[in-house]
Amino acid sequence: DSLGHWDPASMLRSTVALALVAGASAFVPAAMGPGLTLRAQGAAQRAPARAGLSSLSMAQNPMSKAVADFAESSPEFGGRGLGVTTNAERWNGRHAMFGIFFMVMTAYFKGHGLIPDADKVLDINQWGPLASAGFNQGITNERAIILIAHVHVLVVSVIAAIAPFGFQDTLVKEKGYTPEAPAGVMPPFKTGLTAEAELINGRLAMLGIISIVTASLFTGTSVVDTINLGLGKILY
Repeated sequence: DSLGHWDPASMLRSTVALALVAGASAFVPAAMGPGLTLRAQGAAQRAPARAGLSSLSMAQNPMSKAVADFAESSPEFGGRGLGVTTNAERWNGRHAMFGIFFMVMTAYFKGHGLIPDADKVLDINQWGPLASAGFNQGITNERAIILIAHVHVLVVSVIAAIAPFGFQDTLVKEKGYTPEAPAGVMPPFKTGLTAEAELINGRLAMLGIISIVTASLFTGTSVVDTINLGLGKILY
């Protein structure tokens, strides 16, 4: 039967393809050509009805109650954009998007031999416990380089979140800021560089990481090999 021939790699490729299409569409330029004028006019006429449906959806959104309850029970966190807030979701999505990018680049670097002495096992006596993978086994140079790169990015990210430049967004908000309303199960689809597009792409990235790790665990394939298979072996 068809289930007997189910291919996890094919399923992952389909998921990645759909995620890329949806993510890319969120960044379609908002400018319209002359041929779309009538469509735009029709959309403008339907806007009040859609706004009503959107308001109804927000009122029925269970996330709205969760955010409100959290803000009431933990005002010291909710009042600064931490915890069950849209601000926290946005930041999680940003990290997930960067994580997906970094994972793909790691797979590319590995596949093209750009990591020096990738298979060389580090000497535990020279490098200490950091070079240990457990059970008296050392880690490879490839794994060490990837680990240190991720730690570096994590430290920079934490510093940028806590003490950003003046033109950057902040993870921890000032007291008294106006919280963003919960986006609901599906945020409004607004193309271009918009807050809604960022939330959608962030959610897709978080879902992508979960899908990649799950496929890796169920198939016994490394994460970078799973990514390469999911992308149709275009990385190596």
